[in-house]
Amino acid sequence: MTESDEKTAFFNERAGTWDETSRHDMAKVELMLQLLNIKKGERVLDVGTGTGVLLPLLARYTDEADITAIDIAAKMIEAAKRKAGDAKITFITGDVLEYPFDPERFDCIICYSVFPHFEDKRGTIRRLSRLLAPGGLLGILHSEPRDRINSIHIHARHHDIKADNLPPAEMVMDCMKDAGLREEIRIDNPDLYMLCARKRWRLPN
Repeated sequence: MTESDEKTAFFNERAGTWDETSRHDMAKVELMLQLLNIKKGERVLDVGTGTGVLLPLLARYTDEADITAIDIAAKMIEAAKRKAGDAKITFITGDVLEYPFDPERFDCIICYSVFPHFEDKRGTIRRLSRLLAPGGLLGILHSEPRDRINSIHIHARHHDIKADNLPPAEMVMDCMKDAGLREEIRIDNPDLYMLCARKRWRLPN
C-alpha cells in the first residue's frame, strides 16, 4: 500500500467521527474567509475539504462563486455533501496533485486544515500555483496555531499522521515565492495560522 493509499484509508475510516474529534474555531474560520475577500463569480477550490467544514461558510460569504471541493477520501466527500445541503458545489473524490484540472482553472485555492498532510510541500505549492489563474490567491489556513497542530500530530496514536507537520511561515512563504506567488497575508502566531499569496498578473505583450 502506498503512502497515498494509507492516508486515504486513514481518513475514510474516520469520516464518521471526524467532526466530533477535530477542533475548529468557527469564529476564526469566518474571519479568515472574510480576509480572503472572494469576489462575485470567482472560481474557488477547497482542497482536502474533509467533511466540508468550510462549505456552508463559503456558500454564505461568497457571491455566486463557482465552488469545487476535492478530497482523497470518498467517505469524507459523502459527509461534505450532507453538510453542504442545497449549496451548488462540485464534489470530486481525488488527489489534487494528480486530478486533471485545466491549468489556471481557479481564482482562489484554499487549503484549510490540510497542508500538513502533503509530504512534498514545495511540490504541492508549485502544483497549486499552476492551477491558479493570473491574479489568483492561494490560502493556507488553520484555526489553531502551528505548535498545537504539530503537537496533535506528533502525539497521535496513528502512525499515518505522526510526520505530518505544519512548517513555519517563513519556509512556506519561500515555497510560494519560488512558485511565482507574491505574499499578501502572513499570520503565524499563538492564535491562528494564515498564509496567503497571489499569482502575478501577466503583463500585456
